[in-house]
Amino acid sequence: MGERYGRDTDLAAIDKVRDDHVAALNAGNAEDWVAQFAEDGVQMPPNAPANIGKAMIGAWSRGLLGQFQVAFGLTVDEVRVVGDWAFERGGYAIHLASDGGPAMDDAGKYITIYRKEDGGGWQMARDIWNSDAPPPQV
Repeated sequence: MGERYGRDTDLAAIDKVRDDHVAALNAGNAEDWVAQFAEDGVQMPPNAPANIGKAMIGAWSRGLLGQFQVAFGLTVDEVRVVGDWAFERGGYAIHLASDGGPAMDDAGKYITIYRKEDGGGWQMARDIWNSDAPPPQV
């Protein structure tokens, strides 16, 4: 794990949200994946419109996990907590396998912004990622 700035209790809570997020994705559990997002969370996948709110994030996530078995991992380069907000920067690697087609692999980078909710727990408020692969030649 890379650079970490903030109270140990906040950093540990953010680690748990991230770990639960990754575990749900790898288990193919869209509901647990989406549960890590704030109600007004925004997910910004590459080459697609933003998914705004849990309902849209859930629909997109169920679509993805309905088509693929996922092997996903994160490398955390930096986590910084400032008050009720935190950001995390790092890299990802993903393997998508489907019954009816070729497997796909990708690696890239991400930024996740977390927000401490009224009850004191942390949730993902914004999540964006993009590939390190070069764009296709036209």
